Amino acid sequence: MCKIINSTRKFSIIFLILIMVLSFPLKPYAEDSLSISRWLIESELLENGDLYIEEDITFDFSGKFNGVFREIVLEKTSGVKNIEVGEIIDGEEIKYDNINKGKKGNSNVFTIDTNNNSKTITIYSPSKDQKKTFKIKYTVKNVAIKHNDTGELNYQFLGSENKTPIEFFSVNIKLPQNRNNKVKIFAHGPLNGMADFKDENLIHMEVEDVPKNTFVEGRILFPNNFIPKSSNLSNKSNYNNILKEEKALIKDIEKKELQKEKITKVLSYASLIAGGIGIITLAFFLSKLKRKINIYEKTSSNIIPEDCSPAVASYLTLSSSNTEVVVATILDLVRKGYFKIENNEEEGKSTNLNIIKIKDQDEGLLKHESFFIQWIIDTIGTGNSVDIESINKYGENYNDKFLEDFNKWQGLVKKETEDKGYLDLRVKKYGYILTVFSIIFFIISIATIAYGVIYGLFPLIISIIVFIYGLTLLSRKSDEGHAQYKSSF
Repeated sequence: MCKIINSTRKFSIIFLILIMVLSFPLKPYAEDSLSISRWLIESELLENGDLYIEEDITFDFSGKFNGVFREIVLEKTSGVKNIEVGEIIDGEEIKYDNINKGKKGNSNVFTIDTNNNSKTITIYSPSKDQKKTFKIKYTVKNVAIKHNDTGELNYQFLGSENKTPIEFFSVNIKLPQNRNNKVKIFAHGPLNGMADFKDENLIHMEVEDVPKNTFVEGRILFPNNFIPKSSNLSNKSNYNNILKEEKALIKDIEKKELQKEKITKVLSYASLIAGGIGIITLAFFLSKLKRKINIYEKTSSNIIPEDCSPAVASYLTLSSSNTEVVVATILDLVRKGYFKIENNEEEGKSTNLNIIKIKDQDEGLLKHESFFIQWIIDTIGTGNSVDIESINKYGENYNDKFLEDFNKWQGLVKKETEDKGYLDLRVKKYGYILTVFSIIFFIISIATIAYGVIYGLFPLIISIIVFIYGLTLLSRKSDEGHAQYKSSF
């Protein structure tokens, strides 16, 4: 009788479900150990076209850190000057010292490294599970351009090089003069942001939940007499061209958003349809392949249970490891009178058991059992016996040959399991069909979730269920095999 508890298989299925669900989190990114709760910028456009900036950045340290970095990109500028760093403690600014070279463990100091197109500020401030607000001051040179018919400030206050998510980001830009109808604001970045006038000469931009690698940019047009001392001259009229560029950009964004809405709508319908098809398909196969036999009626006539080898039972239930199958087969051959086991007294090792063949193979053995005796006794052993230590050494020294013979043995086990009629081979094709369906549902669900549509969860759950059921059909027991298995409990 095939009596092997199938708890390993049940555990494997539960584990597979957990792995697949946990592999696809709903959030676009996991919580980082370092985040920024607030990034506040106060800036002022100077009459010479420079931009003076003060940044208050509040870092939330979860864990132990030696400090933080701030990279200032210099593209479309003449560089940066007058960099200062400090920390806000109880409303007071504590200034940090600028040093040439820092090292781990330094505190209240910062360094500046110049790269090809940026400056990296390294702030040394050992922190652990706490919040700190750093103030960074600097002036970006010649960031504004003086055209013949307008002045232009086009600056990325936050670049895509930022690697830390930000909960709240805001920028105030103070103009040299009060606004008029020539002052235009264009904000580039996340679509959930906003930009408007806060005062007659103050522009305000803000955005929440800024992911890492995301930029925030402001493009301001103003009369060129706002920056009379600027030396950054274009010597051409560009006001209308800039307006056309921004209008085209807005249309492009609207087009992309419209396209995204259409795709989202299609994916939503596709997810609902795929989920519905999955349920119908699953219900159909569950009904079609439902067992119609009464297990107890099937086995009541078999007063003497069928003698099923451990290897066949293991293959039937998929519940034993390679080592367990080999040991169980040896013990079963002892029970049948082909082997006996003795302690290896000569070497004084009671754990090094000696397996002795006491009976030749005959018609009472299955093919895989005969092969097993020849493999263990003749190939690995002396022809009459083999000890456990010899088997282990053979496996280590002749690993490839050992695996080759083991696979041959498993092949015979598989064939004899099928020959006994324990496996329902006719339903294998349904298993492949359901597996393909589950992959299709899975792809649809992931594409839908990627667009932020919750309907994608529906086909995701269905795909997992269909996939698991499809796998069970690939190794489904026949009614006979199922009856033999159930009757063992």
